[in-house]
Amino acid sequence: MTAPDPSDAVATDVTFPKVAFANATSTLLIYGAVSSIMGPLLISFSHHFHISLPSAGTVLSVYFVGALVGVPVGYVGITRYRGQFVLAAMMLVGALGAALVSLSGHWAELLTGVFVIGLSFGGVDFALNTLLVRTEPHRRGHRLSVVNAGYGVGAVAGPVAIIIIHPSRFAWLFAVFAVIAVVVAIFYRHLVAPPMRSTLHPRSLVVRGRRRSILLSFVAAYILYVCAETSASGWIAPHLHRVGYSQSLASAVTAGFWGALAIGRMVAGPLAARWSERLLVLGGLGLATLLSAAAYFDVAAPVAYPILGLVIASVYPMGLIWYTSLCPGDGDGLSALILCMMVGGIVGPGTESLVVSLSGIHAVPLVVATFFLADLAVFAGLRRFDQ
Repeated sequence: MTAPDPSDAVATDVTFPKVAFANATSTLLIYGAVSSIMGPLLISFSHHFHISLPSAGTVLSVYFVGALVGVPVGYVGITRYRGQFVLAAMMLVGALGAALVSLSGHWAELLTGVFVIGLSFGGVDFALNTLLVRTEPHRRGHRLSVVNAGYGVGAVAGPVAIIIIHPSRFAWLFAVFAVIAVVVAIFYRHLVAPPMRSTLHPRSLVVRGRRRSILLSFVAAYILYVCAETSASGWIAPHLHRVGYSQSLASAVTAGFWGALAIGRMVAGPLAARWSERLLVLGGLGLATLLSAAAYFDVAAPVAYPILGLVIASVYPMGLIWYTSLCPGDGDGLSALILCMMVGGIVGPGTESLVVSLSGIHAVPLVVATFFLADLAVFAGLRRFDQ
């Protein structure tokens, strides 16, 4: 008799009909677009509000602070109310934030709107991934991968939208986001997601004693992963441009990174049917370390970065499945995990900036490779909990 898959112990009371599933993918697509336009719009923000470029850069930190606050809001929401209601409400919050940005006449008003958008993103990101983990085991990896691939697609579409509309008309971009967010909120009524019980599944009582160690290890692993991903994606264009490539090519390679990441997440589902989530995570991080190191060589960098996006695509969704197989039904753990991992979005680029200021632009791929190598070591150490 075959032993049951530990991941089957996760609650499976959530159902995403086709319309709700498409809606979930669209949700992360629009947040990927919004997240990716913040950086390219910094100069426009600076000119429009008559502030320095470093001051305009605070918008990135404000967005992430909002996302950090949004995670516990999303957790409280799905433990007390139906998931479809929580997601719809968070999308309306995002629409409100986008409307504030679109109508802002002062810098403080824009920052307030960006914070509200970030809060919505943090809540939606946590709620969606937690609910997807609670769907039936069959094709669970596919659902997680495809929905999260939407973020990568949006991250490619965002900069393209800026080129089409023009950066100086950023208010229109946020107005369009507000309208789309309202439409997306309406279609969440098709989702079936009762309030989540925050207690561990009975089958997971055997892991209560080691849950703390498992959770802390995954928190460290995900912080390092986000450090690596945000450092790579944020510094591809500056790195390539400073070593002699044109700005157009540098932007195209950045788009290639996000596009490859989106494609990688779409194919992660079929791959998960053939290989374990452990193998996909560890293999992806190993290849990522090698590709990041290869990007140190100027001639290889334009090719290495897009492939890097492809090989790391499985790490985020498959890592969540790995965690739930070790601690089934642990909603508290998932909340802490997704909350803490966002710290990597602050630590990673900050560390990259510091090292580049001390050592020069060629340090970019080496810092990224170091993050991936450290992450590989932490994830590899998690195999001890499989015993």
